[in-house]
Amino acid sequence: MSADGTPAAHLDPRPLNDLEAALDAASKGAADSTEPVLAFLNSLVHLLVPEPVPGQTEYVEPLVLTNAEGKPLVAAFTDETRIRPDFLEHAPTVVTTQGAVLLQNLGPELGIVLNPGSAFGFELAADQVAAILRDFRPATQDELDSAAEIVTEEGGE
Repeated sequence: MSADGTPAAHLDPRPLNDLEAALDAASKGAADSTEPVLAFLNSLVHLLVPEPVPGQTEYVEPLVLTNAEGKPLVAAFTDETRIRPDFLEHAPTVVTTQGAVLLQNLGPELGIVLNPGSAFGFELAADQVAAILRDFRPATQDELDSAAEIVTEEGGE
């Protein structure tokens, strides 16, 4: 809580973007369980970087937390307001990337924790990240072209 009695910004229970809306709908049983995964893969997420390397945003080492089982998890956030102030003390630089890019760049031992200590969070162990990368691959150009042809045929053109 803030000094005026309102909840801290990172605890705001209202969805702030499409990813949070998908997480909220899934938590209430109003969406298929794949919807939040797809939303995450296609959304921008924010990472905290302890020591920024000027001009080298390709190779950042984001803040890594440890879960109850002692497993390392990269901390990611759906919105900058979901970042707890104490995390910024350890990693003051915010870097933005696409969820799919983040998962593709995680090592085999790393999981992810989304919005740790904040609203609309979840945790994925390293094996769950591997399963998502296996099951939710990007469409190939041939698949995109085929889908476009089907839409054109169905549209009666």
